[in-house]
Amino acid sequence: MSKLPLLGVICNRRDHDGGTGQSVNHTYLDAIATWMNVQPVLIPAHRAFTDTQSAGNLLSALDGLLMTGNRSNVHPDNYGGTQTPEHPPFDTSRDAVSLELIELALTRNMPTLAICRGLQELNVACGGSLTAGLSTQENRLDHRTLEADDHDSVYRARHMVTFVKDGWWHKLIARAQAQVNSLHNQAIDRLADGLVADAHAEDGTIEAVYKPDHSFCVGVQWHPEYQTGENHLSAPLFEAFNTALWQASAEK
Repeated sequence: MSKLPLLGVICNRRDHDGGTGQSVNHTYLDAIATWMNVQPVLIPAHRAFTDTQSAGNLLSALDGLLMTGNRSNVHPDNYGGTQTPEHPPFDTSRDAVSLELIELALTRNMPTLAICRGLQELNVACGGSLTAGLSTQENRLDHRTLEADDHDSVYRARHMVTFVKDGWWHKLIARAQAQVNSLHNQAIDRLADGLVADAHAEDGTIEAVYKPDHSFCVGVQWHPEYQTGENHLSAPLFEAFNTALWQASAEK
């Protein structure tokens, strides 16, 4: 049997009854189990992985990197912004680990998939900036997470995205548009050099990016790991990511 590629999955700091721990929503692990044939490895958002040597040693054991979403936002100090009441909540430990890992992964041409917060981290790691408080900005859709008791309602498709003609997504699924869910109130402001905007919401919000000079570097603002309703995007995205990991593993 072939050895399964190892996929690093970033965690988030989370308070619980016993103190502070590390967590990843099972929706990500379920998506990996459903559409990929890899072994997930959870990466703690802890200061132990914030130095280049430690992060490099970790990545040397992996074949790909999944940057998950979370309710926390990237701190504006990381992109030269000024904190406002719209910016929190924060997870600065995750910021430090994620930005270090992304920079090294891109240097090593490691397959990388960045989801929601992960997309924003990718843009910041590449030199871009973010904007907070989308719901209060004129002519913007309300992208915030719905307050509901069940996942199906929270993750239901809520708005349309339009893919750039002949871009990464257009070539993957041969569709010009699709419905996606929306669970964020922060988004890309200045797109980083080297990233290409590949999908936009009706209000102009960048909903997907890719790095054309990279083997596989894709970021999406929606949550493909769990979306209810019509969904043409999750399976092809994770299957393409799976192919990239197997190729990276074979080339080691």
